[in-house]
This record gives sequence, C-alpha cells and structure tokens, in this order.
Amino acid sequence: MHLNHTRAAAGTALIAALGTILLLMGTFIPVNTLFFTAMAAYLIGYTISKYGLKYGAAQMVICVLLDFFLNPDKLHWGLYLCLGGYIFLCELVFMKGNRVEEPKKKLRLQLVCNWVLFQLIYVPLLLFFRSYFPAFDLPAGTFLLWLAGQLGWIVYDKAYRVFIGMLRERKL
Repeated sequence: MHLNHTRAAAGTALIAALGTILLLMGTFIPVNTLFFTAMAAYLIGYTISKYGLKYGAAQMVICVLLDFFLNPDKLHWGLYLCLGGYIFLCELVFMKGNRVEEPKKKLRLQLVCNWVLFQLIYVPLLLFFRSYFPAFDLPAGTFLLWLAGQLGWIVYDKAYRVFIGMLRERKL
C-alpha cells in the first residue's frame, strides 16, 4: 500500500520536473513557447490518468510555483496556469461529472463541457488582459481574437485527446 503511494509521489515529482524543464525551454527558445507550454500542461493529464486527480493537482501546483519562481517571463507562467488549469478541469469533469454510459454520447458531452471550460478561461482573458493583445485594439479585433481562440482550442483539445489516447493505448 505504501509502496504504491511512494511510486505515485516519485512519478509525479519526476513528471513535474520534466514539466518545469519544458516550461523553461519555452522561455529560452521563444519560437516554441506555446508548444513547450502545451506539452507541460499535457503532462498533467498524463499524471491524472496514471496516478489520479490528487497527484495531478499536486503536479500542477508544483509546476505553477516552480514556473513562477524560476521563469523570468511571467506571461509564460500565466499561459501555463490557463492551459494546465484547463486540462485539470477537463479531466475532473470527465472523471467526476460525466456520468453518461454510452461512449459516443459521453465524448460529445465532454466536448461541450471542454468548450464551456475554455470559454470560462479565455473570455475573461480577452476582456481583462487586453494589454497582452495590442494588435487587436479595434472592436472587430476582439471578435477576430475570439475566433482565433476557438480555432486554437480545437487544435489544442484534439492534440490533447490524441496524446492521452496514445498513452492509454500503450499503457505507459
């Protein structure tokens, strides 16, 4: 019993270290910031699928704190907080809230829940942190930025589902 908790804690710590390295690489290789940050967030989902929600939450807290203290660019910290929080909340809804038995209906409901979660994170960013998006100061720019976010969400969510599907298929 204790051995399983020890293995889970050690595995979570190693994955958190990998996630922190990915976050720092995103800062020092600026071309791939979004890619490295998304990969670090995907590791939260991997931890949740392998060890459970509480270890995934612990990894997210550890990575957020380490990124806050080690990363000189605080914008990347906020990006990781949003992307990692989205992954954690999606997995939470999938494990605890989605009680549909039929797989196709369960996936459709999960996609709707994921979209709502994304909107709850993305729309306040658009409304309250406009200074990060100076190119979109025009009224039509807000709609274009919202539309671009929807397209980005489709790619991000699909890539995450493929990533987790590959890991579950291989039982890593």
